[in-house]
Amino acid sequence: MAKNNSLLLAGLAAGAYAYFSKKENRDKAIVAFNNTKSKLNAYIDSQKHQKSEFTAAGHPDPHDIQDNKMVDEGAMTSVQYYNEEVQDKSKKSSNDTKETEKKPNVNEQITL
Repeated sequence: MAKNNSLLLAGLAAGAYAYFSKKENRDKAIVAFNNTKSKLNAYIDSQKHQKSEFTAAGHPDPHDIQDNKMVDEGAMTSVQYYNEEVQDKSKKSSNDTKETEKKPNVNEQITL
């Protein structure tokens, strides 16, 4: 097992030497290393800051149960208002004027 590890390490070293022997490959490796380092530093800096509710606005997290529940309840409030205020009034006025004629109402209350 020790021979296999040393052979593997020797093979990696020989491959790295062959790859980095060209100036063009060394320059590519340096640019890739610097890009990775700057991305890693930016990620670490973003994790240090506390997110306020203003930074989360507009970028909802699908795993934020409370926020999703609040949005769902908000949608139901508008539907409930429409059902109670708009459709009930229109039903009452249409029932008063057309008492004799019974048609099925296509626009029944909205349900989700």
